[in-house]
Amino acid sequence: MSGTRAEIAKLARLLGEQAARFDYLAALSPEDVRAVRDQAAEVLFGANQALFERIGSASKLVPAALTAGIAQRSFGPLLSARVAGALEPDRAVDLATRLPVPFLADVAAELDPRRIAPVLGLLPITKVVEVGRELIRRSDHITTGRFVGDLPEPALQAMVTTLDDHSLLHTAIYTDSTDRLPALFALIPDSRLPGIATIIATASGEFAEDLIPVLLHLDTPSLTRLADAVRALPDADRARLSATVREMNVLEELGPLAAALT
Repeated sequence: MSGTRAEIAKLARLLGEQAARFDYLAALSPEDVRAVRDQAAEVLFGANQALFERIGSASKLVPAALTAGIAQRSFGPLLSARVAGALEPDRAVDLATRLPVPFLADVAAELDPRRIAPVLGLLPITKVVEVGRELIRRSDHITTGRFVGDLPEPALQAMVTTLDDHSLLHTAIYTDSTDRLPALFALIPDSRLPGIATIIATASGEFAEDLIPVLLHLDTPSLTRLADAVRALPDADRARLSATVREMNVLEELGPLAAALT
């Protein structure tokens, strides 16, 4: 079914490979593929940690403006991402505010958000939104999805406002923090639900296979709001969504939404 493909895409991104190289993992569950990715991340981000900590400590001896220039011109995104996890949060934020948004987006794609959660809580929301917009311009939903679980709620709210409906749903597909999807959905204003419902109902192919499982992580209030929007859709769209969830054998798991489709 679904989530496995998203997990393979995230594993491929982590390892700098094409997703097709890992097609042999398609028979595994999403949880199994994620376990492989988590182990790989521990190896990659844990390797040379002492060196990154020494670089981070040494950076305190250099003016922030100069350090930012070195990061951009000499370190590059990958090394900068590794060092970011070793910096004190205030120092990391100071450097981030001095770097251009495209470079920060490059760095974000190489980060493990769990290792910089304190930094995310201190970043100006305007900077978070700017980087988010750049990632969406690149259609980098893997990176936006990985940050859902670690952004503080004000920043997450700003991102929900920034993302268009398609980008928001693609971000949900790639999030590691499925437990936060109800909170994410709660931030979506009612005025956007008809558009969200239309995209879900008319999704097809691999997009539908990736998107429908996201609904299984929503709570009852979220599914109730979505069900109200689905009831207002044209009969043909409701029938299409009903056929999709039945084919995927998840209708009974959709609670209030299932009632809107039967």
